Amino acid sequence: MIETRVSYIYTFTGTAVRVLAIGTTGVNMKPLSAQLERCHREMGRGRLGLYFVEEELKKEVDWVIFLDSDDYYWQERAWREAATRAIAKVEEDGAEHAVLFMNLPYFRKSRFFPAVDISVLRAYRPDVVVTLIEEAHVIWRRIQIREEREKTGAFLRLKDVFAWRTASILLGDTIAKALGVSNIVVAVKHPAHVIYRIALEGARPRFYLSFPITYVRGDPEARREIDRYRSLMLSKFVAFDPLTMDERVLRLAKKRGHVAVVEAEERWLLPPGVKPAVEDEPELYPMEIPVDQVEEVLLDIDNLIRFKDFRYILQSDAVAVYRPFMKQMFHRGVFSEIMYATNTAHKRLFIYMPPEDRLAGVDSPFGAGVGAVEEDFEKFLAAIEKFASRFSAG
Repeated sequence: MIETRVSYIYTFTGTAVRVLAIGTTGVNMKPLSAQLERCHREMGRGRLGLYFVEEELKKEVDWVIFLDSDDYYWQERAWREAATRAIAKVEEDGAEHAVLFMNLPYFRKSRFFPAVDISVLRAYRPDVVVTLIEEAHVIWRRIQIREEREKTGAFLRLKDVFAWRTASILLGDTIAKALGVSNIVVAVKHPAHVIYRIALEGARPRFYLSFPITYVRGDPEARREIDRYRSLMLSKFVAFDPLTMDERVLRLAKKRGHVAVVEAEERWLLPPGVKPAVEDEPELYPMEIPVDQVEEVLLDIDNLIRFKDFRYILQSDAVAVYRPFMKQMFHRGVFSEIMYATNTAHKRLFIYMPPEDRLAGVDSPFGAGVGAVEEDFEKFLAAIEKFASRFSAG
């Protein structure tokens, strides 16, 4: 039985924090900013300044002309001036804590731009870069709907959105290295308090939640149990949850003629009762995607999902593994995460493996050096809490 306990409390230092938040066009930054502001207000920490480079840019240039221009240097200059104005507002307002949002990079007709001026971003003095991500098919459809209304001439294939996200993460890493800070990648469908703690508190420890997904997706009982585990962990700890993005739903899309249809109810996202910082708009579903566009991303989708999940492991202090042999099955994805965490990322492992998951006559495959392996869930949780308490004491 999994029961919810009192949430683990992280100590806020009171130091002013500046966040640089980047992401591709189509990531819903405005709803996220409202949720971060709500969290900040509930914590009673004064004013949270929210600033958007694209708002400054659109005040001075026609957006469609800017995107379509062949004058790269003008595009670069216009972006630099807009970013400079946004940063000047941060200084003028004197907000105790600030988040500067910007779309990076832009993408138009298979071209990424602009080259970022690091000296401008250095003037902002960010403490952390946060790269915001969301499902590629959601962003694709959101841009399609926007195009139907605004006629900006935007056209993207689904694979373009996947490539765009990867470029955004790479650019986030490049900026962070140049500024000497961290770049934390996080999906906007995490609960708002998780994103807030990561971005504005620098909260640690951070955990990655590893649990069976693919082979139990069609098992309602297993899903309910896993969701109870996720709900508990997200309430107690700062945790990266792989199912805050569900792109494997593309494999379940039903073909109707020349389109593949993604239904809202086929998604496996956050557990019931756990609210994401950003929710999908109802108008996105049912989502019709040309079959050829879905098929050309299915070849790479597992690799892209693995890249995202491994990135979360790298950003974590430990990995909390739930029932790697659930239903006495070998869950390949869970084991790849265990191996990556152990051999590549060098992270602490906490594994819950109840007796009913073991095959008769077969010893546990986990040696003494792999981490804490517990048959009792309460002991598993206690081991994680003991690990977490060290960060609080530090």
